[in-house]
Amino acid sequence: MKDDRLKTIRYIRIPDTIKAEGDGFSIDPDKRIPIQLPPGSSSLKKEDISLEAIISGMLTVVAYDEGNEDFQYFRSFILAADPSLPEKLNQAAIAKEKQKDYDFAEELFLAVYHLLPQSASCINLATLYSYMAVDARDKKDDRKETEYLLDARHTLQDGIKRFGENAQILSELASFEAYMGNLEEARDYLERYLAVAEEGEKKEEMKALLKRIALQIENDEEIKEAYDAIMLDNNRKAIESSSAFIEKNPKVWNGYFLRAWALRKEGRYSEAKNDLLECIKLGESSSDIYNELSICELEEGDRELAKTYLETAADLDGSNLTVLSNLAYLYLQDGQLDEAREYLEKARFISGDDRIISSLIEEYEKISGEKIGELIHEEIVHSDDEDDGYQAELAEIAKDAEEHQCHHHHDHEGGCCCHDKD
Repeated sequence: MKDDRLKTIRYIRIPDTIKAEGDGFSIDPDKRIPIQLPPGSSSLKKEDISLEAIISGMLTVVAYDEGNEDFQYFRSFILAADPSLPEKLNQAAIAKEKQKDYDFAEELFLAVYHLLPQSASCINLATLYSYMAVDARDKKDDRKETEYLLDARHTLQDGIKRFGENAQILSELASFEAYMGNLEEARDYLERYLAVAEEGEKKEEMKALLKRIALQIENDEEIKEAYDAIMLDNNRKAIESSSAFIEKNPKVWNGYFLRAWALRKEGRYSEAKNDLLECIKLGESSSDIYNELSICELEEGDRELAKTYLETAADLDGSNLTVLSNLAYLYLQDGQLDEAREYLEKARFISGDDRIISSLIEEYEKISGEKIGELIHEEIVHSDDEDDGYQAELAEIAKDAEEHQCHHHHDHEGGCCCHDKD
């Protein structure tokens, strides 16, 4: 964007007819100054040269090229020509923002911020970037959304560098990081804000926000502690941590699920079932919950209900290899060969040469006397003209798949076929 805007700038020696004096400023006739090309023009004509075109060119440089070696000269020139210009630009920027002419509003807000740096102009610019991020999200443009969110953060961080521990900017940074889910960063900015903010309603609101964030961080640590304990087979510690979480958050399903998982591993199946059913009561419905319920029912001797729960899990997540293999195993053990084959076929299509699925297929073939044929991979041939687009689409699909692979595989004791945890 910066390069595109600066492409419309040309540099000239200032004509004698142009005047800009004030506050100790005087024109340096040896400096080359920027001038804005007229719309649609690629070259400059004598009649195009005016104070307005020069100011316009300088504003673009001030907005997008703060590192220009003559930046301070251009800034002084603009303010000498019209000391009230920053306020006019600010009003125009607000109007453009309301009209959702975000590109023009960005240039205007940048010019205001660089002409007369203030905490208010910093926050105005950061707020604009937040609006631009929301607009990009509505348009399903993830790249632009990320770019504008980074611009908002960098603008506020730049404000702290310029103005020090400014209460308004620290407040904005705290709210921004909380919105982004970066709770520890939000807590840090809130603590810094409270150290410099004046007493009042705003400070009380931020104190309340800090209290909520501190509680959330504490809860997140308890959930992580419970999960880590389960992974290390320290089930009693996991039960303790998840119980502490549940006590503070009785309406949040995650704590019940983690405690149920640990209880099940401890062989406390009835208690585990109660927690799993509580997850469902709280509105959560996932294949992992029903898979755990099936294990508890199986261990307590109700194979039919165990299969019913696994069927529900498969309906919720037809690509869950653990669920499919467990269903195939139970149907195979109960002599329901048609059902066993159905889930073996589905599991094999997903898993390829998975060791457990291959073992179950061998057992099925031994019991049934039937062979399950080789997995057929279809080959689709594309013309050379189609290849580039196809490869790009394939790369995007692969990227999506990688980003969304986040399945938990639980260990299933008690004779039920299982996939090992990562």
